Amino acid sequence: MLEANGTNHGSKSGQVGFYVLESLKPIYREIAGLLGIPFHASSEEIPDDSGLSNCQAIIVDGISLTQLELLISNSSGQSPLKPLILVCGPITGERQNHALRLKTFSFNLGQEGTRLLMEGRDYTEKQVSEPTLDLMLEEIQAVLRREVRNYIELPPTPWGYSYAMTLTHDIDILSLKEMPISRTFLGYCYRSSVLSWKQWKAGKVQTSEFFRSLWEIGRTWAAKAGFGQDVWKRALPTLLDLEKRLGVRSSLYFMPFPKKPGILPEALRKDKDKDIENASNSYNDINHKEFTSKTIDESAPSNRASFYDVTNSKELLNNLEKGGWEAGIHGIDAWHDPQAARAEYGRVADLTGQNELGVRMHWLYFKSPESFKSLEEGGFQYDATFGYNEVVGFRAGTLQPYHPLNCQTLWELPLHIQDGALLGEEHLDLNREEAYLTAKPVLDWANRLGGAVSLLWHNQSFTAPRFWGEVYERLIAQGKKDGAWIAIPREVLRWFTLRRHSEVSLSIEGTRWQIRFAVADSSHNPTAQQIPPLRIRLHLDPKRVRSASVPYEAGEGYLDFPARPLITLDVEREGQQ
Repeated sequence: MLEANGTNHGSKSGQVGFYVLESLKPIYREIAGLLGIPFHASSEEIPDDSGLSNCQAIIVDGISLTQLELLISNSSGQSPLKPLILVCGPITGERQNHALRLKTFSFNLGQEGTRLLMEGRDYTEKQVSEPTLDLMLEEIQAVLRREVRNYIELPPTPWGYSYAMTLTHDIDILSLKEMPISRTFLGYCYRSSVLSWKQWKAGKVQTSEFFRSLWEIGRTWAAKAGFGQDVWKRALPTLLDLEKRLGVRSSLYFMPFPKKPGILPEALRKDKDKDIENASNSYNDINHKEFTSKTIDESAPSNRASFYDVTNSKELLNNLEKGGWEAGIHGIDAWHDPQAARAEYGRVADLTGQNELGVRMHWLYFKSPESFKSLEEGGFQYDATFGYNEVVGFRAGTLQPYHPLNCQTLWELPLHIQDGALLGEEHLDLNREEAYLTAKPVLDWANRLGGAVSLLWHNQSFTAPRFWGEVYERLIAQGKKDGAWIAIPREVLRWFTLRRHSEVSLSIEGTRWQIRFAVADSSHNPTAQQIPPLRIRLHLDPKRVRSASVPYEAGEGYLDFPARPLITLDVEREGQQ
């Protein structure tokens, strides 16, 4: 973890400490990682001396205030300046020392943070369009930056960029030709004719696009008879050509096994006799209802199955990896079964030789918190399922990747923006301008808070009858205008992993200030990876800095530096300006 030192003489004390219930340590360890500060902690159950008395601020939750005062007063090397106590959850006991400084927040960070990161919000909840966890952390950061002398942190913003953006694609279907003439195939014909006509009448598709959709129906039936390629066979090349032209790369999640719909979650069994299109989009019910062992006895709707065999696409997957794209898994049963997770992981790993693989569950099937552990045991580097089919927003309340609290290695890369939610007739059903304007606030939040925006566009969205590629291209253009680092998830998570495994300290001798940066784990050496440097932020009046050994960016009350082993500053003493 990050190790910060804000004292004037280079001691080992931290700037911020945590004093929380033992059961809350996992969530606060993750919160420290999201804040970009070290996790120096004690707890009421294990009241060891963690140097809390030397901290300038202490975040507390679920503890006895009386016990905290006792811990501070009994600690050796007690500072004459009382630390600021940031109350982020319920506390017990009464303050005996009225000189103790308290700042109480209105939220219960431990409880709400656990809910957001592990269960997430239902899409019907209020404020799903706001990153509520990040906003809570922003309130805490505002106090720390104001109250902690020479506060130093690692923001979730790569040096040289405003935020990160990942582009992803679920490859449900590679070709209509390979599919039987069933509901999905006939649904394509309906969308290309009747629905396309309705959208044309509503001004959502152009006249040329409407007639092209009709033309593609005929070409697709010809392909079924063995003449030429159908429109969805040409969708993936169209997508890849677009990204080549834009100079970006993405992650593509392939179905690991053909003709396998997988297991139907118990919460969806009541919907099986209804329109299966609706069933595919009711994933939120999965996460808030009880599952039973009977789940394994019933299959998901048949149209959840794919009809291509990924083993026939080995050359495609390897060419993607060589070209800078990322091939991942569009999971079927990995969400509920570690053995299935290992099999699905191995299916693509054997084809690509790549062991850093991500997964997004098909139809976003998920069961919290068990699915996190199942995917970690399956060997995945990250999961990208945590998002919505119905709306754009922040299911986990954050823009940052994070480690689920029951996992050690698995990253969760939250999904924020999906094509079907914006433009699908069964959901928001927006036109292209409305879709862009609905999605853009997510990028605005990232501009303010940092983190990693995640987009999902299906490969068939780039052809008739959808023509949704225009919105995708506009969002990428906006990201570039914002100064976003657009990279595949594997690279973005390497950057966030580096952030979690770095140490930074500050020492002051007169006017000579030194910031030292080191990577705690040599396996995360940034020189071996094509990722931007970390950003070190020192909260200090920029006017006091007379010179620095590296270029820096000055903000209102802070300076940002690219991470280097040693940064030397010449800083005026206070009151000399």
